[in-house]
Amino acid sequence: MKATTFSTGSALVLPLVLGIIIATITYATLTGKHLPLVNSPRAALVAILIVGLAMCSGGIGQVGASGKWVSPLAIIGYLLGAAILVVIGGTLLRWKLPLIASETNAVLVSAVLIGVKYMIGTLGYFFHLL
Repeated sequence: MKATTFSTGSALVLPLVLGIIIATITYATLTGKHLPLVNSPRAALVAILIVGLAMCSGGIGQVGASGKWVSPLAIIGYLLGAAILVVIGGTLLRWKLPLIASETNAVLVSAVLIGVKYMIGTLGYFFHLL
């Protein structure tokens, strides 16, 4: 039987680096600064969506490697991921979402949700809960 290995680099380091990129995009958006290719809150949402999806790929692999698809932390991760997609997608489609007053607010909310999802995945990794 072949065991599935999961490297520390893809489980912790890559999501951390991508999370720092999301934090930088969020900070720049909230302070009104412009980054290359990210010069509006709408562009920041698209960038956060792309970087967040890349960040999530390690977490899905972690759940798949452990085989615990219905563990409580995995389910919380699924729900947080769905909430992030609703916030970003709904804002980009100009839906009127409760508690989301503007695109800048959506950037902050999505970044906070991504941070919480990252912390849950990291705790699951260190305590072998996933």
